[in-house]
Amino acid sequence: MAVAAGLLVLTPAAPASASAMVAGSSVCSGTLVDYQQMGTYHKVEVYWNSSTQKNCAVLLTSYGTKHSMTVSVQRCTETSPSDYCTPDSGSGAYAQDTGNYGEYAGPATVYAGNKCIRVFAYATIGSQSWGADSGSMRGGKQAAFC
Repeated sequence: MAVAAGLLVLTPAAPASASAMVAGSSVCSGTLVDYQQMGTYHKVEVYWNSSTQKNCAVLLTSYGTKHSMTVSVQRCTETSPSDYCTPDSGSGAYAQDTGNYGEYAGPATVYAGNKCIRVFAYATIGSQSWGADSGSMRGGKQAAFC
């Protein structure tokens, strides 16, 4: 916050103390297969549970105050990594969690079996936004984590 020429100017600033990031493994079961840092305060993690054949994604934050966060998982029809994810229209093929959260968004979990998934994550604090998807995480492939 700054005062200039008698005008009050508000800018997004970090909270007084950023909090520790929750462990994604406490939100999603399985093995961590990939993650991507999104700026200073956010990280999206993707897990695979071989016993349930499910993928899980969680968007973690250490910002310390609630703000807009979204994480989603889409099952694709592809069975090997591809530049494009053709959405599977079957039951349970899509999961999303969106809201104002202070620790994490998710879990977003889908049964994948032998199919690829696409992961998407987005966070907004004030006028600043960060995003990630499987294409920026897994070798540039939208249909990934097969």
